[in-house]
Amino acid sequence: MKVRRVATHDGETPMTITFAHARFQDLSLLELHDILWLRNEVFVVGQKITVEPEVDGQDPACVHVWGRDADGKCVATARVFLDCDPVKVGRVAVATGLQRSGVGSELMAAVHTVIGARDAALSAQAYLETWYRRLGWTSVGERYDEAEIPHIWMVRLAPAGGPGAPSSKLNNS
Repeated sequence: MKVRRVATHDGETPMTITFAHARFQDLSLLELHDILWLRNEVFVVGQKITVEPEVDGQDPACVHVWGRDADGKCVATARVFLDCDPVKVGRVAVATGLQRSGVGSELMAAVHTVIGARDAALSAQAYLETWYRRLGWTSVGERYDEAEIPHIWMVRLAPAGGPGAPSSKLNNS
């Protein structure tokens, strides 16, 4: 577990977020519940995504990354398909009240730790493209609709010469 302090919206009140990660089969029932609850709150309730099921049957193949605040509430989560080449990142979600507070950047730092020195790809909501670029991701190809929301395919290359050195598997085709 990694503990990180991030500023809240007022920019002055730091909060402590504790990040952890585990494969699906190693999650407790409470951890799984909290991860799925947050994703439902962000994607289904907040963004009104109902054209695709939030629980899509792919979670058992993932390592899940999540962050809890000092009260134990799950406030950030993402899933990582480590067995894919390149590694695939998805379902990046931050509690609505903590978006734009730094929690998402800290979540992605935890995701980057899980990815390690491997190539990675994600389907980013287009309005977050600039934010992902600041975190080291690069856009590939044209925008497209996913769940009726504009998205862009993005990649993060492994360090040159390291395990998982850049490959031709990084496009969305």
